[in-house]
Amino acid sequence: MIIDGHIHLFHPKVILNVKKRVEMVRILGLQTDGAEDRVGVPFLENELKNAGIQGGFILPTALVDEVGSINDEFYKLSETSDLLSTAGTLHPDYPGILEELETFRTRKIRGIKLCSFSQKFSLDAPKTLEMFELIQAFNINKGSGFFVELDTLFGADQFFGSRPEHNTTPSLFANLIRSFPRIDFIAAHMGGLAAPFHEIKTHLVPMDNLYLDTSNAAHVLSKDDFVYLLKVHGPERIIFGTDWPWFTHEGERGLQNQMVEKAGFSEKDRDLIFSQNMVRLTGTFGSCSDGGGHASAR
Repeated sequence: MIIDGHIHLFHPKVILNVKKRVEMVRILGLQTDGAEDRVGVPFLENELKNAGIQGGFILPTALVDEVGSINDEFYKLSETSDLLSTAGTLHPDYPGILEELETFRTRKIRGIKLCSFSQKFSLDAPKTLEMFELIQAFNINKGSGFFVELDTLFGADQFFGSRPEHNTTPSLFANLIRSFPRIDFIAAHMGGLAAPFHEIKTHLVPMDNLYLDTSNAAHVLSKDDFVYLLKVHGPERIIFGTDWPWFTHEGERGLQNQMVEKAGFSEKDRDLIFSQNMVRLTGTFGSCSDGGGHASAR
């Protein structure tokens, strides 16, 4: 069983906007040719099936005034799909965080996706820390099992003209993880997309509530550095992801299989990375089979 733990459903305009940023595309190794055609649930589901992947986890984000509507939209998309499950999103300035967390609980949504640079907030701002306090309180008092996935594009301000204080750096992320031990965190892109490797290695050391997803990282990190992170964090803390539509499932499956083999992981280890860690975190995909389809905890 294989689950892609990092998928985006973008509007073609978003993809075309990224394609214009030629230097960023080069640095990140994005496979943008034809990416504007890789949109919509039917296209995504067809690609998953063709690549022999049994489930996908989609990751929405939103500016403050769109949080509720985006969460509703992505929940409805996931409910009509046999292959997809979704995260929700929040924003520190959103006035209805408590209500949205209750809605997540009702909908059996555990994942919360955040992207500080595009959502325009700082990880160490008081309102951000208050938001994480609320998430952690739900986990402690209500057993909600909420986990948070954060994008980690290092130097996003240089690529997108966003504010430098809105970047998610390995050091800021590490402080957040330690401050909220009752929240599991997923560091997208192995902890620091395009970050100096010593920053990732120094700050994002193994922690009980830290996971790394593999999306895009194999195109930015050296093979040795990628394998180093696999070994140091261990298969129990690694999640397979593609960053679709920037990369195709068939290509990423093969490339990352090579990395896992180089790390010397067993078949059981591979199962953790490619599916079981996501099954445990999300509470979904539990009935995936080679024939496709998933039965979530909904």
